[in-house]
Amino acid sequence: MADKPYFVHPSSYIDDGVEIGEGTKIWHFSHVQAGARIGRNCVLGQNVNVGNNVVIGNFVKIQNNVSIYEGVILEDYVFCGPSMVFTNIVDPRSKYPQVGTQFYKQTLVKEGASLGANCTIVCGHAIGRFAFVGAGAVVTKDVPDFALAVGNPARLVGWMSEAGTKLVFDKARLAFCEKSGKRYKLENGLVRESD
Repeated sequence: MADKPYFVHPSSYIDDGVEIGEGTKIWHFSHVQAGARIGRNCVLGQNVNVGNNVVIGNFVKIQNNVSIYEGVILEDYVFCGPSMVFTNIVDPRSKYPQVGTQFYKQTLVKEGASLGANCTIVCGHAIGRFAFVGAGAVVTKDVPDFALAVGNPARLVGWMSEAGTKLVFDKARLAFCEKSGKRYKLENGLVRESD
């Protein structure tokens, strides 16, 4: 693989018809299936499975033991913690198999979201921009931008900045993140960046 602009460990397997961006690294015992598209400067840890036709953006970090099934889309800068879980079928039954794109529910993980170790994302939901899903949480509904969601089922317990700092809002419902230098406003139960 020395002639390729990305790195794949010799123990990993890349199917035909896969796109991998420059600077991406795929480590031990991983498998990337046909039709998958992986962006630039991503890191896939040990024992990562990327399903058929999965789309992964740029600068995505996927820790060990994560399977990203068909129907999952990861935008830029998403972080998938160790052993976190995606699903793609709402009502799986071995006796009544549902195989093929027409059966899979889409899961969209938006830019900069972090998914903690051992969390589970039930398919058919969106994780908002820069949201933070805590370790072990079970997501059963959409998570808004900048939300901090924990528990089973996951519930909103706070808000996070783009840089991953917990936001503390003043009486005017404004917050400032020193790490990113950005300001935020809490309005109508949602957080947005403020001027």
